[in-house]
Amino acid sequence: MQNEVVLQHLSEVRSVNMQQQPKLVIFDCDGVLVDSEPIANEVGAAWITELGWPMDGKEARARFLGLSDAAMFALVEQKIGRTITAKEIALNHVRLTARFEAELQAIPDVAAVIQDLAARSIPLAVASSGERNKILANLAKVGLLSYFGDQISSATEVAQAKPAPDVYLLAAQKAGFAPRDCLAIEDSPNGVIAAVRAGMNVIGFAHETPSSDLTSAGAHRVFEAMAEVHEYLGHVL
Repeated sequence: MQNEVVLQHLSEVRSVNMQQQPKLVIFDCDGVLVDSEPIANEVGAAWITELGWPMDGKEARARFLGLSDAAMFALVEQKIGRTITAKEIALNHVRLTARFEAELQAIPDVAAVIQDLAARSIPLAVASSGERNKILANLAKVGLLSYFGDQISSATEVAQAKPAPDVYLLAAQKAGFAPRDCLAIEDSPNGVIAAVRAGMNVIGFAHETPSSDLTSAGAHRVFEAMAEVHEYLGHVL
């Protein structure tokens, strides 16, 4: 299904002009700002295994990368044949929060990117598939929350999560910019597709995702290290 979505929307990439100077930089959160995905995949895989669907962190990443919690829960419920209870969801949240509090770090070199853009008065925003309170807590934990102010948009605020464009369109609207004037930085194919659908320039950040997956999803540029993203932004902004 994901490959079908990629192919269906790859043509939309052609309408976006990467030479146009962006006015707003929008960051995904998990895997772009905070190195949360290895922790979330490990905790989530153990939890889903307990629910009756055996998997490890690698499989969890492959199946759920870039999806909202609601979308992940729906897939798990379909597999195990029952509704996940509120108590079970709360248990996963407690475990995940504890691990984040103890271990979460910013993506290497991303603080330098944020600080440089802020120093040059370039508007910044976040558009994430995560739950809003988790985004706020995680950004605060790694010292990045203050750079974004009220320019944080989450999947819980829109009708459809990524790969739908809703959260990116909301981020642009909140900041007062047209989507064509925005540059999104994403680490998942679903996120890239969402930003492309919104009509934005897109940088694929291949921190853990294969570069080819992000290119296939429609990313206009792909980099494997945040230092490379930083250098590139110095040329286009």
